[in-house]
Amino acid sequence: MVEQAYGQLDRWRDNAQADLAAGHRLAERLERRAKGDAEVTPRAAYLDLLEIQAGERVLEVGCGSGAVLRDVAGRLGPYGRAVGLDYSAALLAVARELAEQVGLADRIELREGDARALPFGDAEFDAVLAVTTLCHIPEAERAIDEIVRVTRPGGRVGVFARDTDSMIITHPDRPLTRRIVAANSDYASVEGWLGRRLPRLLTRAGLVDVRVRAFTTIEVGPSGFHATAAEWAADTAVQVNAISEDERQAWLTALHAEQEAGEFVASLTKLFVWGAKPT
Repeated sequence: MVEQAYGQLDRWRDNAQADLAAGHRLAERLERRAKGDAEVTPRAAYLDLLEIQAGERVLEVGCGSGAVLRDVAGRLGPYGRAVGLDYSAALLAVARELAEQVGLADRIELREGDARALPFGDAEFDAVLAVTTLCHIPEAERAIDEIVRVTRPGGRVGVFARDTDSMIITHPDRPLTRRIVAANSDYASVEGWLGRRLPRLLTRAGLVDVRVRAFTTIEVGPSGFHATAAEWAADTAVQVNAISEDERQAWLTALHAEQEAGEFVASLTKLFVWGAKPT
């Protein structure tokens, strides 16, 4: 394998310059994932753990198309405020459209900005969360410090992060699949092991009562988010010379055969780590 920095092929890292058409394509992928049962149930659970209450002011860092933010807004009631920040103006435009479609635009505020330099004052929010976004940001520790800064004393912080080495793909070729998963873990996310480090990072940032809960999303069939992610993983492995193009083609042929036979299962474990800012 060639020497490359972690996350060099991260598809979500540099989307600030995406136009509206690209924003819609990215949003479609995010929304498709968000609507699956494998995401809906964990999302309800980690929002419960964050104890979001009606009337609060809550920030989501890296809100993307706003799928999580809309659920947050629904919990806040008419007097609360859900604030979403993202690096991509195009994704924010789509998030605004989707919020308007479901009648939540008056409860949602969208801001463009960098998670490592949040455009908010100290202690502005009752709760702050980041969902599958910090693993795509270089120097995520800076973003965590900023998240804690803008949280009020006594407020809560929660981060939901993938563990990219936990990717499971039904496939008859174990050695080749392991090479693909490893290459994807290292190169398709800036920090695919961020979830493992979060308890320490949140504690170092000053939070107390830091806790962890694991959620494993499982999909069966060829039309889900993880089926596409498996193909992307093979593409990544070729680009970093972890496998050859011939191996990629053979692996995809066998993958599609598994899918057509109705035997395809894919999953990924994610960690929700949350804590409180001292009063």
